[in-house]
Amino acid sequence: MSLSRIFCSTCLTLALSGTALLPASAMDTRSLPQAGSFTLQEPQARLKLHLVPGSRLATGYHSPFYQQSPTTSAITLRTDGLQPSIRGQTAPATVLREGTAWYFQQTPADMTANLHIDTWPSNQRVIIGRIQSARGAVVELVADGKHSQVTVTIHDGNTSRSVVAGTIYPDRNINYTLSSRPNGTLVVVVNGSRSVLAMPTSATAPVMWFEAVSGQTGWHMPCHGDVAQVTFTSLEVRHPAP
Repeated sequence: MSLSRIFCSTCLTLALSGTALLPASAMDTRSLPQAGSFTLQEPQARLKLHLVPGSRLATGYHSPFYQQSPTTSAITLRTDGLQPSIRGQTAPATVLREGTAWYFQQTPADMTANLHIDTWPSNQRVIIGRIQSARGAVVELVADGKHSQVTVTIHDGNTSRSVVAGTIYPDRNINYTLSSRPNGTLVVVVNGSRSVLAMPTSATAPVMWFEAVSGQTGWHMPCHGDVAQVTFTSLEVRHPAP
C-alpha cells in the first residue's frame, strides 16, 4: 500500500542488530543511505513544514536541515528550537520517512541504521528513529547523552513504557535495528544489546512506517542555539518475505 494514499507524503524508518560487546563502528555492516527511498520533512518558516520527495533528494538537494555527502552518501539531519511543532508536539524534529506503509500483522519489517550524534541539544536527548502511524509514534528510540544510553519507548494508546535498549559509547556512534513481525514481536538491537518486546495492542489497527529522525524531546525555548544534529552513515529499510 502506498503511504501517499493514506497520508500527505511518503515516510521513512529504522531497524536492528547484534550483541553489545563492540562499539558500533566495529560492528558496522553498512548499507549506504539511499535518499531516493525516503521523503524529507523539514521546517519552512516558523509555522510551516516542507516536504521534499525522494526524487528531489536523489538529485543533490540540501538545506540548513538536510545534507547528503557527495563522497560518502552519509545523510545529516539537523534541528533547532525554531522549528514548528509536528503532529501537535512542541519538540522540533527533522524526519526522513519510509516510502511504504504497512500493517505489522501482514509483513515483517526491519530498519537498520548506523549513525553519529554530532551535536546534543541542551537536554542531551535526541530521538533517532521510530515506527510511526497516522495516530502518532508507536515505537521510539531516544539517545540519552546524560546517561550514555538509548531507550526504547512503546506507546500504547494513552500509556507509554520505556526500557533501556543499549549503551552509547564515547565516540557517540550508534548502530541499531528495529524489527516487527506478524506474530506481534518487536525486536530492538542497539550497539549489540538485543531486546525482545511486544508490539502494543493499539498498533493492530493503523498502518505504520519507519522514520529516521533527528528530533528533540520536551518543550523548547524558540531559539536557533538549541541544536540537535545526527549523521546517518548507513540506513536501510527492508520487508523480507514472511
